[in-house]
Amino acid sequence: MAAPPPVERLRITPRSAVVAVALFGAALALVRILMASQRVIGWVLAAAAIAALLYPMVTTLSRRMPRGLAVAIVALATVGSVSVVVYGAVDGIVREMGHLEDAAPRRIAELERSERFGEIARDFELRQRVERLVGSAPERLRGGTPADALRSAATRGVAFLATAVLTLFFLLHGPEIAAAAARQVHDPERRATLERVGYRAYVRAFGYTRRTIGMAAVAGLLAYLLARAADVPGPAPLALWAGMWDVVPFLGAIVGTLPIVVLAAAVDPSKGVLLAGIFIGYQIFESTVLQRRVERRTLRVGPFLTVTAGFAGLELYGIGGALLVLLAVVLAVAVADELAPD
Repeated sequence: MAAPPPVERLRITPRSAVVAVALFGAALALVRILMASQRVIGWVLAAAAIAALLYPMVTTLSRRMPRGLAVAIVALATVGSVSVVVYGAVDGIVREMGHLEDAAPRRIAELERSERFGEIARDFELRQRVERLVGSAPERLRGGTPADALRSAATRGVAFLATAVLTLFFLLHGPEIAAAAARQVHDPERRATLERVGYRAYVRAFGYTRRTIGMAAVAGLLAYLLARAADVPGPAPLALWAGMWDVVPFLGAIVGTLPIVVLAAAVDPSKGVLLAGIFIGYQIFESTVLQRRVERRTLRVGPFLTVTAGFAGLELYGIGGALLVLLAVVLAVAVADELAPD
């Protein structure tokens, strides 16, 4: 007759109980620390992402001059370019939002009176929705009341300064930090694998990001030119909206360019149809030519992960959080693809 299987008993010794309580307390303390320092962690992550995007330019220049000078040139060029773009965008948005606030409800009223789209617009209460949207837009753009806007500007100033300093630090010492992290793995074979996977994932993920930003800039410029040509009110904010949504494959082009098409069709339906055809044609070209070329050289992420990461980051930390979470997902996909067996 076979012996009964041994009965396993869980025994909690005083030492294990103390260790469990200590680990639980340490976990709670770590969570509180992370919650209290999430703004600083965001600065560090944003600076690391910006430095990683600018690193190839620094590497190229450092072959012909000292690394510190290359970092200074890249930093000044980046700050200057961003300042010009931001000033032009903000100035255009402020001027054109006033125009949009007056013109958009008028265009929607014309759309409601049209025979083809009037009933749909009235059933959807399009005029009331647009009036509420453009009426609240100025306050949203400045960040609430004037006092809220001043406090927000001061907070953003500190964030920009801290991020800029950290970005310079990572550009100067990023390679040494990465090498020191790799040296923590003492096994030479594992360390070589870690370095290979890390480098390849960085090249592919940030290459994908740079090319995606470039395509979004082209899409935003095209939207701006077509909106100006079609005399659509507020071409700058609408083009910025289209460029931001272009990073989402397939769905982003529709959501981003739909306001331009609707506002153009409110005055002249044929003009709206023409713009829709141009945007659809460009989206087909971008998806079948540009996007596939980017994916062949880097990796493929897909619309599901892009949309999910974007909305998750937007909920956590606004637009900046959406970009950081999206970049983290792209990097994770690159690492997983490198580790996958051939």
